[in-house]
Amino acid sequence: MMFDEVRQAFRDLLHGNVPPEGRRELIAIMKDTLVQARMAMDDLREGVEQTKKRVVVEMAELETVRRRKGLARGVGDEETVHIAERFEAQHAERLAVLEQKLLAQESELAMVDREVAQMKEQLKAAMAGVGSGMRTGTVDTSA
Repeated sequence: MMFDEVRQAFRDLLHGNVPPEGRRELIAIMKDTLVQARMAMDDLREGVEQTKKRVVVEMAELETVRRRKGLARGVGDEETVHIAERFEAQHAERLAVLEQKLLAQESELAMVDREVAQMKEQLKAAMAGVGSGMRTGTVDTSA
């Protein structure tokens, strides 16, 4: 996963495996990592939006080529029909690739979003003193 080392540090902190003098530094690192992860999510979201726009453009191009092919076929212009078929195949392939890319980007964004949510909860618990011996009982991490 993307943040395995940080997650291990979170676990160490939450389970009391970090000496008290190292807790503050580790919490600061956790906060910094969370900020970086959120920035990475923003980049991923931007990539998803760009790919969505490219899908829309490619769909329009494909529809235009299909319409032109139909018009050429209607007037018996076989040369234009053959050219349009070539472009139709290119646009259809490009669209298929973009749709696969979009699915992959959306899956990656969902995965990172889950990881960030978990890190946020772990950071809240660490800041509340879980694993430090400073508090006992459960910590409300729903906020």
